[in-house]
Amino acid sequence: MSKDKAQKDPSPRAPRRRSTGKARREQILLEAMECFAEKGFRGTTIRSLAERVGITEAALYRYFPSKESLYRAIVDRKIRAPELVALVEPAAERRDDRAVFGGLAREIFRRVEEDPAFLRILLFTALEGHALSEPFFASRVRPLREFVAGYVALRVEEGSFRPVEPALAARAFLGMIFDHMNVRMIFQQQESYPQALDEVADVFTSIFLGGVQQPTDGKVS
Repeated sequence: MSKDKAQKDPSPRAPRRRSTGKARREQILLEAMECFAEKGFRGTTIRSLAERVGITEAALYRYFPSKESLYRAIVDRKIRAPELVALVEPAAERRDDRAVFGGLAREIFRRVEEDPAFLRILLFTALEGHALSEPFFASRVRPLREFVAGYVALRVEEGSFRPVEPALAARAFLGMIFDHMNVRMIFQQQESYPQALDEVADVFTSIFLGGVQQPTDGKVS
């Protein structure tokens, strides 16, 4: 090997080392999500996670200094996803009720189907009373409920919806959606509800709007 080639060899290898570190971090996050989903936050240990990844505990700690920091990284990733509310705000501005509620239902279904482990993680940490579930709830769940309740209140004020309690109406609508996903993802009852999620979203939206919209010429839009 020539001297010039020997001097050039280290250069292309450096990016591969950085890429490997990034890939390892991603592998740890993915395995951690599965562990937390299967055993909960308390039931997951750094030792078992390191064994699952195929590295030592010391090596894992170089990427994440604690189990809490690992959980936060998972939550932070979900928080950075586009907000649900932003996706339906244009429909809300033009008062397209079906597009607002149908759009929310379809997007929630899509996200949970793509990442069912995260739903289990949130339920585990909530049942365990762990404070780490609060950041996601505060940044995602609460604003979603407030948006739905606020939109219902606006439509009641405008006379398009019956005089229902907005907060309870929001819980009724979101409750249908999350109950369906819990039955499918937590209780594994996909065969009992084989309908396409777009169809389910349309049915739930029709049921909800049928209960809250003021009839127009005997019809609900």
